[in-house]
Amino acid sequence: MRIIVGVSGGIAAYKAAIVVSSLVQRGHQVQILMTEGAEKFIQPLTFEALSGRPVGVLVTDQPAGPISHVKLGKWAEVLVIVPATVGIMSRLALGQPTDLLSLTCMSYRGPVVIAPAMEPKMWLHPRTQEHVAKLAADDTQIVGPVAGRVASGDEGVGRLVDPEFLVRAIEHAPIPKALSGIQVLVTGGATWEHFDPVRAITNPATGRMGFEMAQEAAFLGARVIYVHGPRGADFGTLHPSVTSIPVVSARDMRHVVWDVVGSVSIVVATAAVSDFRPTASAKQKLHKSDIPGYWEVTANPDILADLGQEYGGKKFLVGFAAETDNVVASAQGKLEAKHLNVIVANPVGASLGFGNYEHHAQIIDKFGGNTAINEESKEISAQKIWKRLVELYGQEPYV
Repeated sequence: MRIIVGVSGGIAAYKAAIVVSSLVQRGHQVQILMTEGAEKFIQPLTFEALSGRPVGVLVTDQPAGPISHVKLGKWAEVLVIVPATVGIMSRLALGQPTDLLSLTCMSYRGPVVIAPAMEPKMWLHPRTQEHVAKLAADDTQIVGPVAGRVASGDEGVGRLVDPEFLVRAIEHAPIPKALSGIQVLVTGGATWEHFDPVRAITNPATGRMGFEMAQEAAFLGARVIYVHGPRGADFGTLHPSVTSIPVVSARDMRHVVWDVVGSVSIVVATAAVSDFRPTASAKQKLHKSDIPGYWEVTANPDILADLGQEYGGKKFLVGFAAETDNVVASAQGKLEAKHLNVIVANPVGASLGFGNYEHHAQIIDKFGGNTAINEESKEISAQKIWKRLVELYGQEPYV
């Protein structure tokens, strides 16, 4: 993708270098335009080294040859400003270009992403909010700011959003919001079933797949409820359209799922729910001398099977199945037995599965389709899985 990254004069300008570096590493072509104020915080040479392209600052600069602002406006597929200060947002909202960056913005027609960063009082100022509203009305995507400690030492909303999250927002900017207006429920992570406060039945699932499925659904425009085990949200900044609900046990998860499922149209169950729980759980830690020779356990509810029994054919139900052998046959059996629309089969074993960066899966649907996913990361797998789910969801009406 061809991306213009505009850098304006704020202390967070150094984080723009992280964003640019990540975009280049992910295969994008990046052209940097800076304001003169930005040069006070970071030198153009840094961005030239990262992007491999000359940096434009003054209106008279020609990083793309004569009338660069027009040529770059035609060249770019996405334009992002990071950080976006009060000054640059004011100039864009009022249509008053005074530098190469704002002039290029005026000649560009395409997705725009603005990542504000400033002192909390400046962000909350009525004129700032007025200009943000004008930009948003023009379909500009405002990403952040977020709450935290700012350069002055004050706390409040004004920090630049996490660079990794911003990179994903930039990559999704030109993608149609296929799930706009749709409510999605995602479950993720392992559940913990405690024998006592320090010992539990669990499994190696990290929750990364659930996190990525929730994130991708939100980037595609969905409102997402993400119900996850104790470690299911440890992977970065959640999209603001994701409501995170942490739980501990399988029964906790079932209770929350049944509370919210009535309001959603799509359920994606990636959670690695413990099949069993201790019949009794001690309230205090048991000393080794008091631990019995065996623990009595009882079966946990099968949340997805119960959902299929109640909502099969009424909601779009997606399950995930981790299998060590007979992967497709085992997953196909669960697809039918649990009345699902789709099941994503994950081979797990010595070198695949829980906790691994690399991800392999097969998307099996009730129409007989079987799509293989072999990717380097669960982030990319989630994108491809959702692409297929959107196609299948469009084949039938759901409430």
